[in-house]
Amino acid sequence: MIIRNKLESIEKINKLGLNKFPEELFKDKEKDKVKEFLESNPAKYYAIRDRSKASGVFKLAVDYDKVMQEIEDYNLFTINVSSYNYVDNQLLAGEIQFLSNNEVYATLSTNIGASARDATLHPTFNIKTDIFDDKTLMKIPHFDYIYTYVINNNLKDVIIEFALFDKEVGIKKEKIIVYELRTHY
Repeated sequence: MIIRNKLESIEKINKLGLNKFPEELFKDKEKDKVKEFLESNPAKYYAIRDRSKASGVFKLAVDYDKVMQEIEDYNLFTINVSSYNYVDNQLLAGEIQFLSNNEVYATLSTNIGASARDATLHPTFNIKTDIFDDKTLMKIPHFDYIYTYVINNNLKDVIIEFALFDKEVGIKKEKIIVYELRTHY
């Protein structure tokens, strides 16, 4: 699997049928389309992500009433129901990668409300090991659940940006939400 940019990531998440919060991609002139999305997916908070470049502006908890104002400076962006609506239910967030050679890379946070980006900046766990290192891996809460999810969805050799919740959330009502997949960017 090769994923070269954020748009390919969105396409791959959809193609693989992975769980995500309701989300849609917009261009700067699509204000009516944004309004339709908000009406179809009512929530207290939304997340807005710049999809035009890596590490673009990301707003995690935008009030419903402020979304239209907040999108003014974006050219290509997604809006999704925010994980912030489930802050009390979040167990873990960050990035993880299981390689075919059995190596494991993980940058994860157990801080309630941390975004995947927050987790990479202020991780609880920053691990490079292999799948046989039970002593290290068992320190990660719900590691077995995450590993099973990755294997069941054929996501080896892919960096998975995700969050784990203590209840089922998202469009598929699962405990894991996938925000982004990366291989070549």
